[in-house]
Amino acid sequence: MIGAQAIPTPTECFGFAFGTWEPSLKSAASTYNPGYDPKGSAPTGAPRDWAARVPNGRTADTPSDSVLILFPGWWPAGVAIEWKEQHGDTLVGIARALVADGRLKNPVSTVRAMHVPCARPDTPQRDTATTHSS
Repeated sequence: MIGAQAIPTPTECFGFAFGTWEPSLKSAASTYNPGYDPKGSAPTGAPRDWAARVPNGRTADTPSDSVLILFPGWWPAGVAIEWKEQHGDTLVGIARALVADGRLKNPVSTVRAMHVPCARPDTPQRDTATTHSS
């Protein structure tokens, strides 16, 4: 019997804030898998999505030493982020929503990334032991 493998806890986590996408994500979405609006459709407490850091050969240990590829549920083909600068613990860059159809322009947006805790805070448990009399 194969035992369950523990999911590793990430060592660095970010929250992202995107600007306006040009062209709009809706205009480049595929009809068979359109994704969804990240601001209006992601439910509170939605699971975090995966990412991959891809070195680009530039000077190491600077914000622009790599490209970050996000694999969010709201954009099926992925989002590539190229970091341009850093202000304190905030990274600033350009995001490109990847599209599977080469005839379409990739939507582009500004993006900011801030460090966030990797572990989700425990949700408060409701006190179900208390009874109410009528």
